[in-house]
Amino acid sequence: MLKIIILSFCLITTLVSATKENKPLSYDASLKLLEETKSDAIVLGTGAKTLYVFIDPLCKHSRKFVRMVSKNSKMLSKYQYHFFLYALPRLKSTEVISAIYLSENPIKTQLDVMVKNKIFHNKDTNKIKEKISRINTVAEKIAVSKRPYIFIVK
Repeated sequence: MLKIIILSFCLITTLVSATKENKPLSYDASLKLLEETKSDAIVLGTGAKTLYVFIDPLCKHSRKFVRMVSKNSKMLSKYQYHFFLYALPRLKSTEVISAIYLSENPIKTQLDVMVKNKIFHNKDTNKIKEKISRINTVAEKIAVSKRPYIFIVK
């Protein structure tokens, strides 16, 4: 009987902890974090409205979004896109992200990778580790769960 009670307690505890979801931060708290990390973003566009976008350079959905934005002059003149490169674990894109951030012209390299499908790698991820870590921390705090993840500033 004691074994059944202990087993039931363990099962209930597991179920309760498994169903708890990380609640995303409020809009204002998320915006504050994004603005603090703004200097780590790669900016595309000259518009008055700001969008923060988390993308993985090897993700087909992120590529499609960047391709659409980069080829649409109306969108580029209306919005300013702040891209944060945030890797999807299954795509193993850390070396590609490092190559983009460490290049002389990160936006050009990002567009080469994502639009022209020219893949660059930089194995020296230590040089850019702090920036990637800051972006990962913000992404986790605001509960980024997909790519592209678009945050529109009101």
